[in-house]
Amino acid sequence: MANAGITQDEAEIYDRQIRLWGLEAQQSIRAAHVLIVGLNALSNEVCKNIALAGIGSLTLLDHAVVQEENLGAQFLLKETDIGKNRAEAAAPSILSLNPRVDIIVDKDDVKDKPDTFFQTFDIVCVAHGDIDILLRIDHLRRQIEKPFYAADAFGWFGYIFCDLTKHAFIEERKTLPPGSKSTAEPVVTRTKQEELYTSLEESLRKDWSSMTPKALKKRVSPVSFLIHCLFKFQQEHKRVPGPEDSDLLVELKPKYLQNMGISDASVLDDALIRDLATLFETEMAPVAAILGGVLAQEMIKVLSKKELPIQNWFYYEGLNGSGLIHRV
Repeated sequence: MANAGITQDEAEIYDRQIRLWGLEAQQSIRAAHVLIVGLNALSNEVCKNIALAGIGSLTLLDHAVVQEENLGAQFLLKETDIGKNRAEAAAPSILSLNPRVDIIVDKDDVKDKPDTFFQTFDIVCVAHGDIDILLRIDHLRRQIEKPFYAADAFGWFGYIFCDLTKHAFIEERKTLPPGSKSTAEPVVTRTKQEELYTSLEESLRKDWSSMTPKALKKRVSPVSFLIHCLFKFQQEHKRVPGPEDSDLLVELKPKYLQNMGISDASVLDDALIRDLATLFETEMAPVAAILGGVLAQEMIKVLSKKELPIQNWFYYEGLNGSGLIHRV
């Protein structure tokens, strides 16, 4: 079963996956080079999942050092890692999950990286990044039409943003032949599809004024508005919010929502925006596990070119266990 790019040993190790999504898809995964910017609970989950899936090369970019509070939800770290660079500390644990993955550790600050650095990877994912970094890297990736992901998990909430620029994939449909019994072998029809994606900058400029407050509350995840407020706060104050900003965020909420074309501030509960301030630097392992699982699965979809990936936002609200996809 071994083929170009897949050794006989790998074919045996990844046998279950090859049966699931095919040899060609596994070869694409094996040949892929992924960049993860920022090591935290969410990206720990992503690294684990794509390493186990057989990703070829994984670059970890993080200039920060391990703090004691990182040990709670970041399972790739251990107590003896305190004071070490986070990327360097996480690498051995990832390698222990799959020694065949080529792990590259980069201790630079993402802000210091030249534009050309981000052009060489098949997928770039930024975790817990500030909005200016996200906008910059998304713009660079769109120029070369390569996938970009931004994701974060804080407290009970989390999001994934996906920009594939232009993505072709194969859609498979299984149908029974006319007049056949339910036990008959289904007919598989494969159709090539293409999706166009919106940039992060354009998505955040969306005007919601055409929807009534009632419709917004019913159809749109409040996490969508929460993320917008977070990004606006970062741009205005050049920092992330903290517990001391709880009242300030509530005060700024109507202005931020007006910026979205929303005149009724009740679409975003004050309690949620206070949670944003209080829990922004709080990592919860269950939330990270769910989001990390979804994000890794989406990367596999993109690399295998099978099934429609997220188009283009996924919002998770752990308080009620809901995960919603919105095309914005």
